[in-house]
Amino acid sequence: MTEPAPASRAARIIPAISDRDPTMRAERLAATGMDGAGLVTILWRGLTLACAACGSRGLFHHWWRMRSTCPSCRFRFTRSEGFWIGAVGVNSVMSGFICLVTAVGLLLLSLPEPTWPAVLFPSAALAVVIPIALDPVTRTLWTAIVAAANPPPPR
Repeated sequence: MTEPAPASRAARIIPAISDRDPTMRAERLAATGMDGAGLVTILWRGLTLACAACGSRGLFHHWWRMRSTCPSCRFRFTRSEGFWIGAVGVNSVMSGFICLVTAVGLLLLSLPEPTWPAVLFPSAALAVVIPIALDPVTRTLWTAIVAAANPPPPR
């Protein structure tokens, strides 16, 4: 008889938790404050307006007002004074990138003789609208980034 290969060091230290096993997810969530999801899953939850800790929805009262804790797992979103400055930074970077891509795209479409109003006005309009539209996404994404880098203390 052959002995099974020993588990890798990482598998012994951090056991993999399947998103398909709700019992293990609930136990892990209760013990550690996070359900054991991987980095990609946590960031995806942030991009899709879900709780980084448990993946549930309903984190916003309305578009610009976020709840202080997750309604499902009670994960606290604001950890300290000034916590949302990171979300503002993420919003600025994402908005600036979208505006830059839009301006360059419009400029390339209008070649060989670009008309500046056709490039400037849509870009300026996006520069006003995009940061407002991205606010909830950047808040949940920032929460996910912080949760992945510095998980909450065990309960």
